[in-house]
Amino acid sequence: MKYNSKFFKIRENEFSLLDYLLIFVVLAIMIVGILTLRSVVKDTPQQARFTKQIVWNILGIAIMLYVVFEKETRIKSYAKYIYVISVMLLVVVLIFGKTVYGARRWIDIGAFDLQPSEIFKFAVVLMLASIFSQHHKTKALILSIISVLPAGLIFLEPDLGMTLLIGFIWFSMLLASDVQKKYIFTIVGTTTAFIPFAFFFLLKDYQRVRILALFNPEEHFKEGAYNVIMSRSVIANGGVFGTGYELGTGTNMHIVPMQHTDFIFSAFAEQFGIVGSFILLGLYATILLAGLIQVGRYKDDFWEFVAIGVCSVFAFHVFENVGMNLGVLPVTGIPLPFISYGGTSTLVFSALVGLLIKARAVSKKARQVM
Repeated sequence: MKYNSKFFKIRENEFSLLDYLLIFVVLAIMIVGILTLRSVVKDTPQQARFTKQIVWNILGIAIMLYVVFEKETRIKSYAKYIYVISVMLLVVVLIFGKTVYGARRWIDIGAFDLQPSEIFKFAVVLMLASIFSQHHKTKALILSIISVLPAGLIFLEPDLGMTLLIGFIWFSMLLASDVQKKYIFTIVGTTTAFIPFAFFFLLKDYQRVRILALFNPEEHFKEGAYNVIMSRSVIANGGVFGTGYELGTGTNMHIVPMQHTDFIFSAFAEQFGIVGSFILLGLYATILLAGLIQVGRYKDDFWEFVAIGVCSVFAFHVFENVGMNLGVLPVTGIPLPFISYGGTSTLVFSALVGLLIKARAVSKKARQVM
């Protein structure tokens, strides 16, 4: 079977069982996210978010499939344009963006709040893949640094979590490049030495409190640790097997702030317990496995770097979100993929999975996606 048109071209035999499994995993996580969100927003003024998220998921699936079936050459050529548009949007949001909880991260376009930093996350994966696949060593290093400089605009919103994510994507892809290790070691050393300065002079007061609360939550209970303490309490209530769907005491009492976004993992863990949590983490691990198991066997360097970039995004999001819900990492506002409520993030995560499936598909022996 072959799907062929003027714009799209792909053969069914380019898909492996793992590619189909990837799509199933995304659908499964989306369903889990919808059910968890419903348990959080039911009987609250936020119930409409449940319906909205269903719409975002449907659009996300459509975008994922679009990326999979789009021609390879078009995707490669789109990289620089998506990057330029995303940087322009980062500037626009700082000037005209909507302020929520002291942060200016969204552009109000009616029924939908656009988050430019999410689009930049997608764009930077493509842009860095282009740079590292077309240039080498020192030139690649310089161009890659320039390409992530707009992350400074994200820091000004302020959004520390997304800024750190961009840095993590860049560093992950840098490690896989042919840039000399002495430069990488220099970057690591310089960054480490810069941390104290950044902590005292660049971070906002509430950001410093969130970091300090990690080490002494009781002392910062009212200022920055309340969400984390409540989250840990709710997770502990779930035990090994959970309380059962919609039977979570803490979730039903809405004692965890921002439980529909940043702390939605606490709602899931309370209802489905440690067992359910490990199953969910296993689904995320499948996405990472699908991308990393083929490293060294992708069609070309571009797709290999794309896969590494996509995997770094999901690894950071899951690790940071679950970590901050458990109180072992600072709160940064990083959402849990396909679980946390959010329109732009859902669409971007879907597009990223589409890129991963595409990378695997074009790397099969019978390559027809050109």
